[in-house]
Amino acid sequence: MDNYFTQPDRRPPKSVDKGEIDEILKRNFKFPFKATADIAGAKIGLQTNSEHVFKFWKLNWFLTKKPAEGMIYVVKGVEGYDPHLFYDLKGKRILIVNSEYYGAAKSAGALGLAGSILEKKGGYPIHGACVSVEKNGINEGVIIIAPTGTGKTTQSHELTYRLKSSKVHSDDYVFVFFDKNPVAKATEKQLYMRTDISKEHPTFRHLFDKLPLENVVNDKSKCAEASDDERKMGNCYRDVRSGKIKCVFDEGKKICYWSYGNSRVMFPREMFPMQVRDKKGYLHEIPKGKKNVVNEAVVKYIILLTRDSETPPARRLEKNEVIEILEQGRFLIRPGAGPPEKWGTMGNEPFYNPYPPELDHDTQRKFFKKLCDAGVLFYLMNTGSYEKRDITAHQTHTYIRAIIED
Repeated sequence: MDNYFTQPDRRPPKSVDKGEIDEILKRNFKFPFKATADIAGAKIGLQTNSEHVFKFWKLNWFLTKKPAEGMIYVVKGVEGYDPHLFYDLKGKRILIVNSEYYGAAKSAGALGLAGSILEKKGGYPIHGACVSVEKNGINEGVIIIAPTGTGKTTQSHELTYRLKSSKVHSDDYVFVFFDKNPVAKATEKQLYMRTDISKEHPTFRHLFDKLPLENVVNDKSKCAEASDDERKMGNCYRDVRSGKIKCVFDEGKKICYWSYGNSRVMFPREMFPMQVRDKKGYLHEIPKGKKNVVNEAVVKYIILLTRDSETPPARRLEKNEVIEILEQGRFLIRPGAGPPEKWGTMGNEPFYNPYPPELDHDTQRKFFKKLCDAGVLFYLMNTGSYEKRDITAHQTHTYIRAIIED
């Protein structure tokens, strides 16, 4: 099994460059691994001495031989530095030091720098999953925006799995360009997915076994859900402790795909499973295939998810509500989504987009207002509870289906 462990196992802190980039690059590190990605029109180069980062980079992006407009340096083995990301937006360069966690090179690195470049080309970022649904020959985009742990991945995958007219687009990040209509462009060739989706969708487990993994727990003692604090305790650990279920390690499994919320897999989009019915009425799972993978979709619906005990299960949002909810960006910090000492507490992530080194709130407000004015429909859905009743993932899925199939 190809399962690479990184230190650290999440994105490192970031700060504006104050000379650190030049100081480190002058140490004449050798960069044997180089490649350039085309991210929705932004050409982002990579230079690194980490074979793991290079391997995932080549799988993740659409590669190009055109000159780079921005550069990501990932350097391990730098004495005198803790894991950190330094950015120089004016010079269009980012240096990640002593961190082989690929999410840093991908998110705050490549996608963050691509946003800085595409802003001048009319491209606006959305940190969300996009599912394309074909209607009358048009690929309509349903974008789900949500903080970690509220069901973004579950709901986007449920649509892709069960809706026959759905096509695989993106599961994490898109750039929207305005022509006659707002068009969401995919950024990734293969998806850098969280592996915990396999808890709700067991069909992924045997697929993940064959693919490159990152930081998947292979020892029961390393379960990130284990805690004596109820706020920081994961649902699976709670169910195991109460005897409701049995731990996969106690069943003889060698790995657990969901005991650490930030373990990852590099997943080809065409491998995404879907459910079909044959001529005799039997249900089967088959891969979506390349014919059901698209890189562009006209944005029609944006679903915002929350997980609380006060919000109704589903309701339409007006423009002022959209901006207010997104700019506040309130969310519960769950295991894997931040430093362990903050798990179980409330945080704020404006526009639910942590990737750009510097996020321009005014530009984001104007962008989402422009989407509303273009006729995009916004809905808020609660995946927690309402009037003392839990809202199931199936309920949320049926609400979304009712909206997009109307």
